[in-house]
Amino acid sequence: MANGDVLLQAALNGDRDHPAAPRTPDELAAEARAAVDAGAGSLHLHPYDEDGRETLAAGPCAAALRAVRAACPGVPISLSTSAAIEPDPGRRYALVAAWTDLPDPQYPQTPRDSRF
Repeated sequence: MANGDVLLQAALNGDRDHPAAPRTPDELAAEARAAVDAGAGSLHLHPYDEDGRETLAAGPCAAALRAVRAACPGVPISLSTSAAIEPDPGRRYALVAAWTDLPDPQYPQTPRDSRF
């Protein structure tokens, strides 16, 4: 990105209780594609488990990342590591450490930054 350009990050879901919020990997992929087509240059999402709860477990995180990456190749993706999902810091660390697929590094933009 050139100095002065804007990078939009689309936050696809979260803990919002709304019937249109994407939860499954396929729903996340479809919403991610729509967001990128609308101009988003980065994506942030919260994976959910089969019971519809936010999770940091490796399986649902990997499934969400794979689906969104397939729909939006090359677009940086971040995952939530919120304490609201897992309040115990040790357990949260262990869950994130067990991830098999990793989100992309998210860097703040600086005038001398050439990564964008």
